[in-house]
Amino acid sequence: MKNVHTVIVPGVGGSDATHWQSWLQQQITNSSRVLQADWNQPILTQWVDNFYRHVMSLNRPVQVVAHSFGCLTTIAALAKYPALKHWIQSVLLVAPANPARFSQSGFATHEENFSRIFGNFRLTIPALMVVSENDPWLKLTDALHYAKTWNIPYVNQGMVGHINVASGYGKWSQVLDYMQMLATPQRVTRHHSINHFSSFHFAI
Repeated sequence: MKNVHTVIVPGVGGSDATHWQSWLQQQITNSSRVLQADWNQPILTQWVDNFYRHVMSLNRPVQVVAHSFGCLTTIAALAKYPALKHWIQSVLLVAPANPARFSQSGFATHEENFSRIFGNFRLTIPALMVVSENDPWLKLTDALHYAKTWNIPYVNQGMVGHINVASGYGKWSQVLDYMQMLATPQRVTRHHSINHFSSFHFAI
């Protein structure tokens, strides 16, 4: 999207220099990333508030490109702060992590997790989810469940793990194609209108 700022939202570990999110940020001049105080301690409330402050500080339209726990941060932030919808033009979620792994203190225990808060939210802005058939952080059946719950079309990337450096995703030019699809929603819905944007899925 022309004149739209790209916000990179990493997951646990922060997406180091060899990660595709870092490669993507180098390709896009008009971009920035959400920073967290501790990349190895995903405390949802803190991550969400940092996401909100980052997006609002830009004071311009943005497109979000999130990975793993960054996807959950994005969804939870949109649920908590409806004002974000006035600035976020589109959302690309790549290999979301399992919401049941988040808790108030970081990684979840059996006694406490935040999976419930993700079960009642439906996204109303253009979005696309890229999922994997063998993602160790979220089973395919669960990924498709959340795609339906969140009202987001999905692309099945195949047997590609967590779509990270460990599974061979350093330079990943295809992510630019997915971003372009969101910039021209009719390419996602084919001949259908934007009102039916999130009722479709297709495999690549």
